[in-house]
Amino acid sequence: ALPISPVLHGEDVPMKLSLLLSAHCTLLVCWTGRAAKVSITDARAARAHADASLSNFELAIAAEDALAGHKAQNLSCQDLQLSFTAEPVKGELKNLNWLHIPKSGTSFIATIWNYACGQEGPPLDLQVDPNRNVHCGSCYDFALMDRYPRKSYCRKGVLSKVFQTQHRPTNLSLMQDAGQRVVGLFRKPSQRLISAFHDGMHANGFTKQEFKKMRQECNGTTAAACYASYPGIAGCTARMLTGGRCAEDMAQRDGPFDGGKRRLKEALQALDNMAFVGITERWDESVCLFHRMFGGRMNRAEFLDMHAGKKHSAGYDESVLDGFKDEVDEAIYAAAVNRFEADLATAGGKEVCAGMVHQPPRPSDIISEVFSWLPRLFAGGVDSANQDQCSCERSARQCGQNEGSVDCGYCQAGRLQEKGLALGC
Repeated sequence: ALPISPVLHGEDVPMKLSLLLSAHCTLLVCWTGRAAKVSITDARAARAHADASLSNFELAIAAEDALAGHKAQNLSCQDLQLSFTAEPVKGELKNLNWLHIPKSGTSFIATIWNYACGQEGPPLDLQVDPNRNVHCGSCYDFALMDRYPRKSYCRKGVLSKVFQTQHRPTNLSLMQDAGQRVVGLFRKPSQRLISAFHDGMHANGFTKQEFKKMRQECNGTTAAACYASYPGIAGCTARMLTGGRCAEDMAQRDGPFDGGKRRLKEALQALDNMAFVGITERWDESVCLFHRMFGGRMNRAEFLDMHAGKKHSAGYDESVLDGFKDEVDEAIYAAAVNRFEADLATAGGKEVCAGMVHQPPRPSDIISEVFSWLPRLFAGGVDSANQDQCSCERSARQCGQNEGSVDCGYCQAGRLQEKGLALGC
């Protein structure tokens, strides 16, 4: 028997419970009784919260405006999960590893982690504050992995035993001999270089002495061009595909710096052996293509930029490079685009996102959500506006279970001790 709160009249409880169950049953019928296709615009849309007074057209316009630039938004729990009706082109991905080329899309960890660790139970809240981690400063990848630890959340065998982040390289041997299924995004080299310049002259691989020397030499109005052409910077992608660090320190070479030319052939072979190649500038298509190839339920937050740069909105002005071109990485990028287009053609073409449908909730998930609301129901009702927003932060939580509708993750000791952090655990 369910306890009845003395503040409610006896007849109010079954009435409220009936309405709540009715709403969820209606929702279940709607989601399981039809599979309405989602357009690419709808796939990117994320409402601040549902408003019954708005027409579908108004909601679509508001949603598109809200996601302009892929900035983080408040996502509706009802619309959070998507999937494809067709079978995956390649089947389930196992032994996955990530080639994280600097400034090419840290946010792609949201797709990887949701695929490996967010396929069961309530959806994950992927909009994690990048500062909420115990390893480094503003690091979205670490913050996400801290909230949803691999051992507790991830399906066995999906991630490589040596799954990596923080810009570690790959090579042909790891893919062919060790069987790693490497995935990664590739960005236009000139844009990547300017982004790296604005990120403190990013030079992962330089010694402290070399980095200091570069910063002393590259300053003033031509600083960006100086950085891009500085020995050891160009050819980052070529090196990372062939076992090297992004930046090549002077101590690592015997002769003049060649911009990665000697690595180009092997780098192109490694690219051909990658399990998935995405393009940063074509983010939505890349996310949809990943799920079309390997399956898994998709979380709408995968379309958002969780680690946006602060120096631009659409694209950088490349004139600051004074005509400099990273020839080796340009060749690799062209090959990556060709590979991407070929994979896209086998998965539905440029309308790949149109094949998504809303993911029906499982009966067990609905029952869990209903019973999680019961204490508040008897205490005076459910705040539908807050319920519709799948956001741990808006619910004053950074970890723990959030009303059964979204999983806010593991409460780590380091995060519990963080000053000023509202956990609600």
